[in-house]
Amino acid sequence: MARNREQAAAREYVTGQIVDIKRALEARGKCWLVTGVAGFIGSNLLEMLLKCDQRVVGMDNFSTGRRQNLYDVQQCVGPTRWANFTFLECDTAQPAACAKACAGVDYVLHQAALGSVPRSIADPQVVNQSNVTGFLNVLVAARDAKVKRFIYAKLQRSLWAPPGSSKGGACHWKTAVTLRRHQMCQ
Repeated sequence: MARNREQAAAREYVTGQIVDIKRALEARGKCWLVTGVAGFIGSNLLEMLLKCDQRVVGMDNFSTGRRQNLYDVQQCVGPTRWANFTFLECDTAQPAACAKACAGVDYVLHQAALGSVPRSIADPQVVNQSNVTGFLNVLVAARDAKVKRFIYAKLQRSLWAPPGSSKGGACHWKTAVTLRRHQMCQ
């Protein structure tokens, strides 16, 4: 019973925080860069930001993202809000593309990454180019453009075996998304 009350209070608190954030966004327009904008998380961020009347620059190379996600957002937000979106089809592995994308941006939401452990084993150079070099290129471009905040999503996969597993040592992949916020400049 006490746990249910705690969960309800936590939900209420989070809902209140979301409402406050949306009001603050709507009160003052900013410009956001969303890397990996055609992916699941990136396109949901795009939709939320456009609904809060923000300007958004999105970049994606469609290595894992889908054009359909962008089309769905366009249909959802309508033509007036969609006009606040600028799309750049490019790769975070290209420093000049990152610099262009960061120009005039207040905040960066870095979602672009290749998140497959088997892929990283099969093709480590490509995954490193995207996840490490691409991350660094966006980070440097954001610094040089004097972006106010840089926020990235980190996909963490760890191998684990459930305690008391009857599968004789069988392992399962566990995925966790960790958001880390980095303050670039004040």
